[in-house]
This record gives sequence, structure tokens and C-alpha cells, in this order.
Amino acid sequence: MLLTKTTEIAIQCLVLLSRLPKGSLITPQPISLQLGSSESYTSKILRTLAKADILDSHRGASGGFSLARDPKDITLLDVVEACEGAIIGNHCREFPNPEMLSRTCGFHQAMVEFQEGVKTLLGKWSIQDVAAKPLSKSQDAPDCKLRRILGAEENFPKRSGGLLDFPKVSGVR
Repeated sequence: MLLTKTTEIAIQCLVLLSRLPKGSLITPQPISLQLGSSESYTSKILRTLAKADILDSHRGASGGFSLARDPKDITLLDVVEACEGAIIGNHCREFPNPEMLSRTCGFHQAMVEFQEGVKTLLGKWSIQDVAAKPLSKSQDAPDCKLRRILGAEENFPKRSGGLLDFPKVSGVR
């Protein structure tokens, strides 16, 4: 299973939001600048996460997006399923009850095991867990897309209403 760019950016957005003060609102523009993605694509991803009740969407001049749940209660499984749909194996056919699994082909059994394993693994990692892992600033560290948000919360000055404004990204006004 490969994760799409949408899911990767969604995880980055949530990690970024999890590092901000609780209740902070942020618009798509500063996130897109920080992540190097288009504002419209970032906005679409944030709306997808809001539809899945992972983010809250606030309308109006002082609106934006905020976490709908505590970062420890948002799993990678929640994010993947919000962005890509339910995780299902490529089964020969659906079976009405679990007892029938032992009477299916080996491929079907392997795919059910794959599906359950992926869901278990993604379900045990929360956004808080991902955000808590330190990112090395060392030059010999492997390239990591999450490094784009390392310290990003320091670049978002506060405005009235709790809305976070544009980040200080070098070369961008």
C-alpha cells in the first residue's frame, strides 16, 4: 500500500497543527507556504479532514481550521481512511462472516491478514506520537518531509481572534 501525496500532506498539516497552542486557528495559505504545496490543494485537504471530523472549520473573517480532537486521539488510520477511503485487501469476493475465512483461497486469507495488519499498525500511531519523534537537524540525517515543519510553529505570529498569520518563509512574501 502506498500513501498518496494527499495523505502525506494531511499528516504534515496535522502534525503542524498539533504543535501550535491548543485552539489555534490557521488558514490554508500559511500551511501551504510552509509545506510548499498549492493553497487550493492544501485547502481541499483541510476540508477533507474537516468532513472526517478530524478538523473543525471556522467561517468568517477570523475563520480557519483547528484540530477537532486532541492529537493523541487522531490516528494515522483516521487520516489515511479520511483521505483514501477504507483500507481493504484485494479479495476474491466478500465473505458474510469471519468463520468462512478458513474456507477461502490462500490469496484471500493473505489479503485479510494484510488488511488487519495495516489497520492495526496505523491505528497504534497517533498524530501526537508522530509529532513527538525528534527530527534530526544534522546534515547527514536522511531527507525527511516532516523537517519542513520543524520549528514552523515559531514562524506563525498571532493575530486577533487566535488566527495564525503568514509564516516567515525565506524568499516568500
